[in-house]
Amino acid sequence: MNAARQKRLLLTMGLLCIALAMPVAHGVRLYKWVDKDGNVSYHDRPPPSAEGYRVESRDFKLGGGAQPTSAAIGKASEQFPVVVYTVPQCTSCDLARAYLDRRKVPFTDKDVARDVALQKELVDKTGSLTVPTIMVGEKIMKGYMESLLAGELDAAGYPRIETAQSSEASEQSEPTESTDEQQRR
Repeated sequence: MNAARQKRLLLTMGLLCIALAMPVAHGVRLYKWVDKDGNVSYHDRPPPSAEGYRVESRDFKLGGGAQPTSAAIGKASEQFPVVVYTVPQCTSCDLARAYLDRRKVPFTDKDVARDVALQKELVDKTGSLTVPTIMVGEKIMKGYMESLLAGELDAAGYPRIETAQSSEASEQSEPTESTDEQQRR
C-alpha cells in the first residue's frame, strides 16, 4: 500500500470510530435521591450535598426524536417542581410514576402510607388523602389521567418526548384515584 492510501484508510477508520462512539455521548444520567425519611425524588443532577441522602444514578441512552435539554428540564423543575403523593400497591400511582419516568420529568415521590406528617401535609395542601395526588408547581391533580398530566407538564414548560408509543399507549381513558378509605376496604 502506498502512503497516501494508508493515510486515507487511517483517517476513514478514525472518523468511523468517532461516529460510532457519538451516540454513547448523547445519554442522560438520572439521579435518585432518597432522604432519611425514605422520600424518593428523581433529578437530572446530584444533590448539592449528599449529606442525608442516599444517591443512586443511572445512565440512559437517548434515541431518536427531539430530546429534552437539561436546561429546559432544570428551568421547569425549578419553577414548577413535580411532587407525587403515593401509597404502595396503587396501580394509578405506578402509572403516574411510569409516565413521569418516560417523559424524563424529575419528581419527588412521597409515600403517605405510614407517614403521619406526610398525610397531614397532603391534607393541608389538598383537603383530602387522595392518592395519587400530583402537584405540578401549585396545580393539584387528584388521581391520574395521562392527558391531564401531560397538559400540566406542557404548560409548565417540561419538554415533550414524542414517540410512536405515546399516542397509542394511553393506559387510562378515565381518571383513576384511590383514597385512604378505599385502601382500607
